[in-house]
Amino acid sequence: MLEVSTQNFFMLGVAAILLIGFLGKAIAKKTKIPNVVWLIIFGLILFPVLNFVPTSTLIYYTPFASSIVIIILLFNAGLNFNIRKLFREVSRASLLAVVNFILAAIAAFLLMYFLKAGTLASLLTGLAVGSVSAVAIPSINRPDKSKDKSSLLVTIESTITEPLGIILVLVVISAVLLNNYNANFIATTLASEFSTGIVVGGLFALAWIPTMSYFQRLHYEYSYAASLALVFIVYVLVQEIGGSGPISALIFGLIIANGEDIYRALKYRHSSSFTLSKESKSFNDLISFITMSFFFVYLGGLIIPNDYLYLALGVLIGLVVLITREIGTHIALFKSAFSDYDKRIISYMFSRGSGTAIIAVLPIAYGILNVGFIDIIISAILTTIVLSGALLTHINAQEMI
Repeated sequence: MLEVSTQNFFMLGVAAILLIGFLGKAIAKKTKIPNVVWLIIFGLILFPVLNFVPTSTLIYYTPFASSIVIIILLFNAGLNFNIRKLFREVSRASLLAVVNFILAAIAAFLLMYFLKAGTLASLLTGLAVGSVSAVAIPSINRPDKSKDKSSLLVTIESTITEPLGIILVLVVISAVLLNNYNANFIATTLASEFSTGIVVGGLFALAWIPTMSYFQRLHYEYSYAASLALVFIVYVLVQEIGGSGPISALIFGLIIANGEDIYRALKYRHSSSFTLSKESKSFNDLISFITMSFFFVYLGGLIIPNDYLYLALGVLIGLVVLITREIGTHIALFKSAFSDYDKRIISYMFSRGSGTAIIAVLPIAYGILNVGFIDIIISAILTTIVLSGALLTHINAQEMI
């Protein structure tokens, strides 16, 4: 009887996560608070408060959970990487991404280092909060097209910085695990890992595109699930031969999303379309939504609620990120076509989300930092989301007056 009760409770928990994820998106349109917040709070209540599963058990499964999330997040980042759109907006978006990432990372590093958190924890914190998340940015209601232009710029920025942050953190973790901080050694090792990931991921993607197109053309049911299965296979293969699995997942998604343009550039003649179907993109968006919903609840379960110092430090980091965002946006968009009003909107779009959350668990998964690191990063994520929502709501209300 106890087993049935436990199973039912588990099933209700799964249902609650999916409902919170769905309702959170609906509520976000009214409250400007993304569903990330509600999912983390639910995880906090379900695990540390109700002790549904011990924190030690969650930590044990962290390497497995983080690997799955990294694959899906980077694969989807690649799928959303429109090469033609990127080249149209590449100059400003890339500059915005690089400037804001560097400023936020340096500021957070210096703050942590000044507070004697240690070089490694300070560095990982800086890299964690460097990337903005378009998914976690509250929606705004503007009657003109500048909203779309601002959102597009920040979306491209997010596409660049989230994978960048994850990859840089994996670089640091690799150096720590190898216990070799020689610049030449690290550069050589990373060049080997990255090139292997790029080549293997790219070759598999180029081979898969015609096959995927064939399945799409014949309307095989759920054929798009094969793409996701293949990216897991590529990830494992690349990891086993000493390459970078995350890079291979990113490259695989990027190439199949831009297959038509790539094959056209290669002068390859083909009679059918090599464009990823809408059904495939919708399927992957759904998988990403479900995975990230569970992951944010999982992340909430790793929080230690009584470590108020860590939580306060996260709030302070969130405020620092806001300041650097304001500075970085005006530097990157200096003498651009964006008005001062648009620059303010872009500077307020600074929420941290999926990429930062993954980075929060990676040092724990590899055993190089304690769980207090997660408290700091989660607090910073929630702070940026709340501040971003409040500021965007305020500026939107001013425009409506």
